[in-house]
Amino acid sequence: MNQSFSIVEPEDFMKIGGTKPSHLLIEDTLIKMGGGGAIGGSFKKEVLKMAGWTGGPLTTYASRAQIAAEAFNRIREILETAATADDLKSQLVH
Repeated sequence: MNQSFSIVEPEDFMKIGGTKPSHLLIEDTLIKMGGGGAIGGSFKKEVLKMAGWTGGPLTTYASRAQIAAEAFNRIREILETAATADDLKSQLVH
């Protein structure tokens, strides 16, 4: 993908309005990278878990803001060089 995103801060999960936060842009990228639609959504969830997200389907990022920020920033760094979905997942494992 070779995309650059702003650092995700824990406070970002509590902001309302303004420009689209980096974590939402990263989510959009993961869904596209995973094939879009429901398949892309499943890929996004899998990658977030691999990156350290511990929340379940009803857990908000704001409720575990520090963990969410760490997971998104780990993904953010890898997205700068990952060319494919498999490449992203491979780099998350190492």
